[in-house]
Amino acid sequence: MPFVDNDRGAKMAKLQQQSRLRRLLAVESARIMADEGVADFRVAKEKAARRLGAGGDAQQGWPSNAEIEEELQSRLQLFHGEAHSAELRQLREQAVQAMHWLAEFQPRLTGPVLSGTATRHVAITLHLFADTPESVIFFLMDQRVVYEEVWQRLHYGDAPARDYPSLKLNYAGADLRLILFDLDEDRRSPASPVDGKPLRRATLAQLQKLLAEPMSNSI
Repeated sequence: MPFVDNDRGAKMAKLQQQSRLRRLLAVESARIMADEGVADFRVAKEKAARRLGAGGDAQQGWPSNAEIEEELQSRLQLFHGEAHSAELRQLREQAVQAMHWLAEFQPRLTGPVLSGTATRHVAITLHLFADTPESVIFFLMDQRVVYEEVWQRLHYGDAPARDYPSLKLNYAGADLRLILFDLDEDRRSPASPVDGKPLRRATLAQLQKLLAEPMSNSI
């Protein structure tokens, strides 16, 4: 009678179940971000886990942000197609307009609008560089723009996270999130929440070049 390693079989079955759950969580998280306007990866994962009944220690097997973004890109191309391309172009054109408006603060576009995974629900994220945060605030006050002050936590490799002043506002029909940096921080980019690598930033000229290229979704 052949020897049967029941423990090994049980472990293999558990690993397969965990892998399947991880995949389902990635797909559902991407669907939530694409269809429901959720921009935060962790919020999307938590909603997906609740819907799939993934409790207990399931969080240890959650998909990475990079896995979810890959699923999100595929979903947007497959199910949203031309509509998503049109929405993305509109957001980038609105970003150009906002960057012209904020030109004195050397704006850089970053986030989903640059990477190509943004939907109409997503705010345009701009990094601004000024001698003090008050310089940007005074500019907005002079323009009679209503804004909300918040904080944005950013990471730089293994260094402790830092909280940066951030402003939420609407300009010319577009929701903006402005993250304020010191003047000398324009050469060092914080870590991406997707893969931990330095976050991509685009100048106004780079964004205009991207818009001039037909059917291009990323820089």
